[in-house]
Amino acid sequence: MSDPDPDVRLAVSLHPALSEEERARIDYQVPMDHFFVYLPAPEAPRDPGAVRRDALSRHPLLRRRAACDHLLPPDLVARLASDDDLGVRVLLAQNHPDAPASLLLRSFLEYTGPERSHLTTRPNFPTDGLAAFADHEDPEVRALAARAPETGPATVARLTRDPDPAVRAAAARHPNLPQPRLAALLDDEELAHHAAANAALPPDVIHRLLRTGGRQAGPPE
Repeated sequence: MSDPDPDVRLAVSLHPALSEEERARIDYQVPMDHFFVYLPAPEAPRDPGAVRRDALSRHPLLRRRAACDHLLPPDLVARLASDDDLGVRVLLAQNHPDAPASLLLRSFLEYTGPERSHLTTRPNFPTDGLAAFADHEDPEVRALAARAPETGPATVARLTRDPDPAVRAAAARHPNLPQPRLAALLDDEELAHHAAANAALPPDVIHRLLRTGGRQAGPPE
């Protein structure tokens, strides 16, 4: 296929009647500017045989199509989780309920497009080991440290002063935040409501906030 229009060549390369050898002879370009996002499952599941053929294809766009299938069997999940195409990996992470933790974290680190944050809502998104990202240059990655139970008090306190507001907010909710800093944030106009949701807030402070309409009334008792 030698049509001068690259979009035509790409469309033809996906035709279901072609063999893998015929596809390989087409000079198509795989787009990398697509959004790799969550896609609701169709009302009627795809034919499992067709999904498997797509997953085993040498064509990245067909593998991306298979990666979106919520019912993809475990052997194909394992295969596509290590695919060399970013789109395949991220679409699998965004859509499959059993996407492995290592794939979810890798996808979050590598994909910076729309619905990146959806990856952190997937069932297997990890929490262990995320403290290592507290100094990462990407603020969305730095915010992962606020999800890690092992992030130390000093690091959490430092992140409440981070240049990025989302990082500051996430750190204000971390239960390892030192009590003096947590108490100070209750009077911080920006972070007070995040600090008030902190699970480590002492009961007496919670009662005081309820009595005063959400504002501290003097130092903690």
